[in-house]
Amino acid sequence: MMPPWLKEAVNASGLPAPETFPRDLALDVSLLLRVRPVPLRSLTSEKVRQWLAQRGRDVEIGYRRMHGCMVAWEGKGLVFFDQDDSPDEQRFTVAHEVGHFVLDHLQPRMRALAFFGESIQDVLDEKRDPTPEETLTAALEDVPIGVQIHLMDRGPSGAIGTGTVARSEQRADRLALEWLAPAKLALEVLRSGPEGQEEQRLGQHFGLPLAVAETYVRILRREQGRPRFSIVSFLGEEAG
Repeated sequence: MMPPWLKEAVNASGLPAPETFPRDLALDVSLLLRVRPVPLRSLTSEKVRQWLAQRGRDVEIGYRRMHGCMVAWEGKGLVFFDQDDSPDEQRFTVAHEVGHFVLDHLQPRMRALAFFGESIQDVLDEKRDPTPEETLTAALEDVPIGVQIHLMDRGPSGAIGTGTVARSEQRADRLALEWLAPAKLALEVLRSGPEGQEEQRLGQHFGLPLAVAETYVRILRREQGRPRFSIVSFLGEEAG
């Protein structure tokens, strides 16, 4: 069953369920969201800063090598991704960063507009200062004001979705996976062949990096309520 927050985010994005796989999410977001994917070779934060500066928007970003970067303001966004990465890596990076756009920019903006009305839009777009009440509410509701920037780090192995990550990263990963490989269809693919090859089937069918497919298998099992392996249970020592 899809978690409530995930269902809300999928609906808020307005992106339809995919009809073919692997999915070209970059094309969909260009048409249906105010998001522009931008491919750059050997992506670094400095290249993103220069690209933005050449177009009249100055931002400060500490130097980092990365898979992708999301820059959002005024309800629109840019998603930068490394053109030198494999197609599978690029596909997931774009989806992950669009996930941040929806979760961390679009939805909070929608909540603020619903609560305050259109009068808050000039505050969100930095065209006027917020009132004390607006400042307090924005802080309590984690409503973004001005420009938001998110960087997808490149780890030593290039793996994504592994290890201990912040809640926002987990949610962006999960939303990205729902767009690229909807859980209902992903479960059908998992069950369509022998055990032990689930990650390979998932990755090949939906065009996911292997590390991401491995993580998704664990997520799907957890969401289906499949119990984790227990050595005590295996040895039959839980009876009585």
